Amino acid sequence: MVSAALPDGGVGLFLVDAGPEGGGVDKHPYPTFDSQRGAQIDLDQAPAAPLGDAVDASAAIRNAIIRIQSAMCAEAVGTMEEALRLTTDYLKTRKQFGVTLNKFQALTQRAADMYVSLELARSMSFYAAMSIADGNLDPLIASRSKLQIGRSGRHIAQESIQLHGGIGVTAEYPVGHYAARLTAIDHTLGSTQDQLRVLIDHIADYDLVRL
Repeated sequence: MVSAALPDGGVGLFLVDAGPEGGGVDKHPYPTFDSQRGAQIDLDQAPAAPLGDAVDASAAIRNAIIRIQSAMCAEAVGTMEEALRLTTDYLKTRKQFGVTLNKFQALTQRAADMYVSLELARSMSFYAAMSIADGNLDPLIASRSKLQIGRSGRHIAQESIQLHGGIGVTAEYPVGHYAARLTAIDHTLGSTQDQLRVLIDHIADYDLVRL
C-alpha cells in the first residue's frame, strides 16, 4: 500500500502488486542499525488500484500516524525502563576501588536523573494514549509526546552506556541495542527537532514561550 497525490488534490491510498521483479516495483532490503529490517521501494510506472474510493485520505493517514507515534512512544518507555534497570543493577554490582559503583554519589545522582527522564516520558506517553482512547487524535499532543520521548530516550541511552563503560557498547550486552532502538524511534515519523518545529509553528505568542 502506498500513498500518492490525486489529480484533483489531496492524497490517495493505492494497492501495488509487489510481485516478481520487472513489474515496475524494485525492492532493495537492508538491515537497519537497530537490528530491524528496512527496504527502499522504487516504483516505475507500476500498476496500482485505489484502496476503496479514490478520495482524499489525508485525514486517515494523519490519524494512523498519530496512533503509530503513540505506540512507538509506549515502546520507547519500556525500552528506557529496561535500560535504566540494567544500569542500576550494574551500579549495584560493579566494584571500583573496593566498593560498588552505587557508593559514589555522582553516579547515583546520574541514575536518579535518568529516572526523572523516564517518568517524564511515561507521563507524556500516557497522555497521548489516553487522548487517543478518548477519541481525540490531536497531532500536537502526538508531537509533544514524541518530543519528550526523544529527549528522554537520548538522555537515558547515552547515560546507560556511559555508566556501563566499555561493556555498554558490546554486541553481547543489551544496553547498546536499547540505545540504538531509542535512536531509531526518535528518527521515525519525525525526530525531536521535527516535533519541535511543529510545535513552534503553532505558537500564537512567542513572548509567552520559553523553549
